[in-house]
Amino acid sequence: MKMHSPTPYLLFSALMLNATASQAVVVYENDFQSAAGSAWSHTLLQNTPTPYPFGPRSFLGEFGNDTVTLNLSGLAAHNMLTLSFDLYLIRTWDGSSSGSAFDFGNDSFKVSVGNGPVLLDSTFSNGNPAGQNFGPAASNPYFTGAAETYSLGYVVSDGIPVPQVMDSVYTLNYTFAHSGGQLTLDFTGYGLQAMGDESWGLDNVRVSMVPEPAAAPLLAAGTLMLAWRMRRRVQAA
Repeated sequence: MKMHSPTPYLLFSALMLNATASQAVVVYENDFQSAAGSAWSHTLLQNTPTPYPFGPRSFLGEFGNDTVTLNLSGLAAHNMLTLSFDLYLIRTWDGSSSGSAFDFGNDSFKVSVGNGPVLLDSTFSNGNPAGQNFGPAASNPYFTGAAETYSLGYVVSDGIPVPQVMDSVYTLNYTFAHSGGQLTLDFTGYGLQAMGDESWGLDNVRVSMVPEPAAAPLLAAGTLMLAWRMRRRVQAA
């Protein structure tokens, strides 16, 4: 039995179907290398202490027991959004230490959508043995899921025999249902000690959406039908 390889027309139509169904459109992004912009409720920027060969590593922060809000408006028609960002956790975050042998309270971070879902509400630990609830289990070791550790250069000396760098970076992504032209995102640290002991910041914030798919199936179906007809003509010839 002779096997026929896919024709270029069918390959093209398959690529078109995939592209139209999955292409995301970035509606907001900021790496905070120059300014926060008016979309943010707080616009404080800071460079991390650790030097980098490509220049300063600037981020939005530092913040403590604060809520920092991103407001976007004029969004095109959509039904799903994806939020991605880097969370900087600075100095002595104690995770879920309340009631443990290493009790310094619970240190938490929360992300929520205005009039929408809570995307994240977890404790994080930068070294407290009590651990944290961010991670796959109810209780996880400190730094679980971190993309970077000890990389920002924030030194802790108070109460520690030998001063040491203590920080972490988490790269987080959340996709959620959303429609309408207005989006509000709240980023909140709570349960934290003084700013000089526990703080946080944001970097590389991006919001993207998949456009309304009404036209995509029609385009893909039309492309498939055209490819099938052309394939039949080639076989008949």
